[in-house]
Amino acid sequence: MVICYADGLFKELNEISLPLSDLAFQRGIGVFETIRTYDRRPMALTPHLERLASSAAGCRIALPLPLEDMKGIIRKGIDLVDGEVKIRPFITGGDAFDNELGFTRPRLFIFFEPLCPLPEKDYSEGISLHPVDQARPMANIKSINYLESFLPLAEDPEALEVLYCPGGEITESSHSNAFMVIGGKIVTAPEERVLPGTMRSMTLEMARDAGFSVEKRCPLREELPLCTEFFITGSIKEILPVVRIGKTTVGGGKPGPVSAHLRRLYLQNLGRWGE
Repeated sequence: MVICYADGLFKELNEISLPLSDLAFQRGIGVFETIRTYDRRPMALTPHLERLASSAAGCRIALPLPLEDMKGIIRKGIDLVDGEVKIRPFITGGDAFDNELGFTRPRLFIFFEPLCPLPEKDYSEGISLHPVDQARPMANIKSINYLESFLPLAEDPEALEVLYCPGGEITESSHSNAFMVIGGKIVTAPEERVLPGTMRSMTLEMARDAGFSVEKRCPLREELPLCTEFFITGSIKEILPVVRIGKTTVGGGKPGPVSAHLRRLYLQNLGRWGE
């Protein structure tokens, strides 16, 4: 069962509606976040909501509620769903745009649904990505407009996501941050080139604490045959190994020890970021 919060009420999803005049429908204007629970506690709730507010500000969408109020709503919503929960707050462009003030009448709705984690096979065997020679639009904003991330997957139906490689520089994948292990270092794009992922931040913190060397630069597509590992990170997928990018096999086609070690560290230290 999926519960949705909208207009101050929690209802089942089929009882919720939004007007077709909302600019989320008409122009694809809106921002969102995806948050998960562990032991029914939301992971990195504050950073997620701060990024939601940042994305809204980047789109000139007014905040419909203070972040502390959103936290309270999210905690109540978790109690309405059994087991672990996936939480997705959305802020839409609403019905009004002012040239000076931006989108002044936004709407907030939040989905609460049972969490469906990725199968363990994806971690033990790895996944594939489809590279494209373009950058993700509005890299620092988590927009609802993901059309450009879905269309290229028709060229590689086995790929989990698109991997953005503008001019041969690897920035991020369509739903995740990206990391290459090469020359004894974990290499990942600098913050100004990508969406500042919450799982990315936690991964970098764990990597440094564990003694790994981290270099912030865009890995190059031409380095893929030379790297020993490649992995992506996200709130639901955690730390996920990649064994194929396009036609290039990565790390001998098997997940490597770095991503596995970092995922173990993450799962052993959930209390560090749980709220």
